[in-house]
Amino acid sequence: AGGTLGAPLESIWGKEEMFDVSWYPELKEGGIPNDDLELQLIWLQALEDKGIYIKARDLTEYWLDCIQYNFDEYGLSKTNLKKGLLPPISGYYNNWFKHCMGSPIRSEIWACITPGFPNLAASYAYEDAIVDHAGGESVYGEMFNAAVESAAFLISDKEKLLEIGLSFIPGNCETAKAIKNAIKAYKKGMDWKTARNFVLENSYSPIAQYSPVNIGFQTIGLLYGKDFGDAICKAVNCGYDTDCTGATVGSILGIVLGKEKLPKKWIEPLGDKITTNSSWGGIRNVREPKDLDELTKRICKIKEKVLSFYGREISLERKIVRRNVDLDFEPNENIKRLWHLPSTKVDFDLHTLIASVDYLDDPVVQLGVAKDFQVILKNPRLVSLDMEASVKPPEGWDIQPRSIKVTLEAGAQSVCKFTIRVDEVKVLNTSNRADLHISVKGRPKLEKIPLVFLAANRWLISRVLEGRDMRSLSPLEADLNPGGLDGNWNIIDFSDNELRIEENFHGKSGVIYLRHYVYSLDERDVRVGLPSNCSFQIWLNGNTIHKVQAEGILRPNYAGDGRSYVDTKLKEGWNQFFIKVIRKDKPVQAHFIIAGSAPFYHGFADLIECKFPWEL
Repeated sequence: AGGTLGAPLESIWGKEEMFDVSWYPELKEGGIPNDDLELQLIWLQALEDKGIYIKARDLTEYWLDCIQYNFDEYGLSKTNLKKGLLPPISGYYNNWFKHCMGSPIRSEIWACITPGFPNLAASYAYEDAIVDHAGGESVYGEMFNAAVESAAFLISDKEKLLEIGLSFIPGNCETAKAIKNAIKAYKKGMDWKTARNFVLENSYSPIAQYSPVNIGFQTIGLLYGKDFGDAICKAVNCGYDTDCTGATVGSILGIVLGKEKLPKKWIEPLGDKITTNSSWGGIRNVREPKDLDELTKRICKIKEKVLSFYGREISLERKIVRRNVDLDFEPNENIKRLWHLPSTKVDFDLHTLIASVDYLDDPVVQLGVAKDFQVILKNPRLVSLDMEASVKPPEGWDIQPRSIKVTLEAGAQSVCKFTIRVDEVKVLNTSNRADLHISVKGRPKLEKIPLVFLAANRWLISRVLEGRDMRSLSPLEADLNPGGLDGNWNIIDFSDNELRIEENFHGKSGVIYLRHYVYSLDERDVRVGLPSNCSFQIWLNGNTIHKVQAEGILRPNYAGDGRSYVDTKLKEGWNQFFIKVIRKDKPVQAHFIIAGSAPFYHGFADLIECKFPWEL
């Protein structure tokens, strides 16, 4: 109900003005198809296929098997997966949207299979969120929502539920701040519209999907709502990510009230049918339930397995069949440990030992620059183990040291430091695979661990032409398809989509030119963008393809922002982008994006952007 109420109002930009809806703007049987529900149907399928002890690594395969759309963080993290990165770094690296609503809105599945056990719900939510939001506020948002929704099966007091949810996330995070501000406004007696503006002022973002402010708005819906309909309307009327806030408030109240007490006015028009985006290919390979009855039975079947596995018993008539109930409504030490795990560290359980690879800042290697990374070895066994960790680098790369020997007592761990380097451009690829081998004396052979190093994107940058603007022509524009490197250009490497050129301007207005070479295996339709806050012009292979005079707001996704993107075509072989960036009176923020064409806007893992044609 809440999702269908809010979906027609959602935009990519947050607005200061509020909405004023009191009924569905658009009504169809089964509600409006929504990715927020669809991903949870896919997670249910994953639970049925893989079992209840599901981890982030399991969910990655379903992202690539079943999910075709590439909204914001979905697309960026899926490209990371296609390049070989695993969670959590798949959700952390090159992901500008890791603080957005993609994961907090898909928390209900975890609560429904762990009713009354928020520790379990929050643990599942963490594994889900780190695939595409690691290191972001959205991980806390999903953990909060899952904990609240799980507790709501046994507790109906809204303020108590919010208190429980807050205990499952760090008290100083931006998500907690937004929730606490909503509660503060409520307790101070502010009306709900004033409370909305108070939350927005203290958690502002121009991006409608920014998760802290939206979770603050859902809190307003919960606290100020006089009944189910009033609550979802207030949440939606706060604005921003309206389908998400309305849906979450509706879910929490639906759990608290139960089916029989939900208002027929809001529920009956939707019917029991479930609608999805599978008809146009938004999702694929999904066992879709035909109606709510089938969905409920499938969820309950998994719920019974989860509670049985963890030795928990619960009656959903709110009679608890166990002791020490209150302990489960406080976060355990495992939950608190999750708050502090590095988003660059990937864990591997090899049974004999636990190995982790920490890429430190990011997984990117620049030509001729040493890249440090760490391997953490932990001995979970009951006896001392002698082991050796060795790295087989990509062909033509150097690794130092080649191997490290370690003796670990039972329960001990050791950090092994390695440095990898590549000096020859011919052996540098977009994605570079290495292998970590760990041998343990007197134990079975262990499987090798994949290491993935992504190449930095190589660009050429001009000096700053101070005081110039879009109308100013430079001699550099006389030859829009120059070859080779001359005195007008310097090499600059970027570790991700962001073009970090502001420091080159030294705070002054002017123009910078950039050149970038992209090798495509075939001719393909693409969407190219320079999402930014500045004016710019883009040439492709000598022809102007896009020119933007007005300044804007940065929103570097794949699908576009209505300003910074253009549909064009890459030719087979080398393509040259020539870009003019104009700085006026504020620091330049800019990203460079190449994605597939409509309707999916897939990210590419096979384009070569790490070398120049004349280097081969």
